[in-house]
Amino acid sequence: AIWDVRRFRPNFLVETAPEIEGLIETNWIGKTLRIASVELKCEIPTARCGMTTHAQKELPKDPSVLRSIVKDADQNLGVYASVLNGGKIRIGDRVEII
Repeated sequence: AIWDVRRFRPNFLVETAPEIEGLIETNWIGKTLRIASVELKCEIPTARCGMTTHAQKELPKDPSVLRSIVKDADQNLGVYASVLNGGKIRIGDRVEII
């Protein structure tokens, strides 16, 4: 299955270094991320549901998307986070684990 980002409706994406592979966000659970002046507490993994398989604009229905997320990522993709310190995040801001 192709995991097209448009199926998942993320609030934002974090680009990692080229040598980092896999679902790095699973390592963030329980940790705090700082992006500019914003601090986010990574709480729990984001469990994915059948909505990821539905047709969306130019994306066709694809039941294999959820099957592959269950198989390859224990049905989780992304993290839920709480805002500890709000502010503005801009494209290109550095993400740090603090």
